Amino acid sequence: MKFVFCAGLWLVFTLAPFVLAQGTAAVPITPSTAPSTTPVPVRPQPVLAPLARWFEVQTATLTARYRWVENSAGMTTSNHVQYQDAFKGRLKFDAQGRYSLNVGVFSGAGFTQSWDDTGWGTGHATSNLYLKQLYFSAQPVKGVELQIGGLYFNRGESTEFTSYDNDGYLVGERLSLKRPRQLFFDEVAVTYAYLGDLARANLNKRYHRLKQSNYHQFLVSKRLGKRAAVSADYSFHNGVETLREALKLNTPELKLLDALRWENYERLDVNRAYGFALTGEKKLGKGLTLSGGYGHIDRRYDGLNADRFNRGHRLFTLASYALSPEFTVSTFLARAVGNNYALPNRTRFEVLCSFNLLKGLQRAGIL
Repeated sequence: MKFVFCAGLWLVFTLAPFVLAQGTAAVPITPSTAPSTTPVPVRPQPVLAPLARWFEVQTATLTARYRWVENSAGMTTSNHVQYQDAFKGRLKFDAQGRYSLNVGVFSGAGFTQSWDDTGWGTGHATSNLYLKQLYFSAQPVKGVELQIGGLYFNRGESTEFTSYDNDGYLVGERLSLKRPRQLFFDEVAVTYAYLGDLARANLNKRYHRLKQSNYHQFLVSKRLGKRAAVSADYSFHNGVETLREALKLNTPELKLLDALRWENYERLDVNRAYGFALTGEKKLGKGLTLSGGYGHIDRRYDGLNADRFNRGHRLFTLASYALSPEFTVSTFLARAVGNNYALPNRTRFEVLCSFNLLKGLQRAGIL
């Protein structure tokens, strides 16, 4: 019954904006044949424009979500409201930004956790804001980039379902080559880093890991015109070797779907296993995007992929509706099927409201 109730809620949140959008009639506008005498307004320079030479804001979002999770025993383990803060930017040492210091500040206290509890529902109120990424980037020549410090993951066309959680972090070095004329691939990247300290999100407590390395990755990616993009990588983490491949295919002629993504992994030696996810996406009008699919993550996976997916056979669906350039409402519903072992998240339902602070500041003429 709880799953049916969540499915019903998902349908309401998913279809209501679309129905309202369809019910609004468009008013035709007839252009005037007479020449306009109204002067074209000159957009004023943003208040903080002088700072753009030195500092670039890349991401600034504030999100609240309602989350309900039921385990395989039928017990509700989460039923609460959470919030998330995410900020990314870079300090440029030259006008072109070839040399920069990149920073990422996020809420949440763990590798798979970028959310804090409000205290509404299960759990106690928490408030965390950590420096999770900070790295120096150098691009001495076009298409060559060196990074060192607290890094983001390079997933290629794979997602957090079969790779690492979007909230994850590394400490180490990366060399990225984006010279397709010489190397055929659009990107060839090599990463040597330390992956760990799963409950220590604060980079200020992880700088010493620059002297250690338990993770390395070799990745290649290639765009095939406007039709498709592919990637493949080999990663090594604490003695475990894994291959990952992913393909994103644009399929507008199918009408039913605009895009398909296939991603999979093979663990080669320790507890050999295979997993995958297939996702389809469809845009309806300007604001509504629906996606969903099916995936399988083996039961011995290390748990560092998306916490909303984790392990097991699972059906999932997502919906997102842009109310404005700044505000987005989205939902997520997943249900584990055909598993013969215990799961902490058999059913998971979320409703998220996100505010793009960066776009709001730009629209207000501040940035």
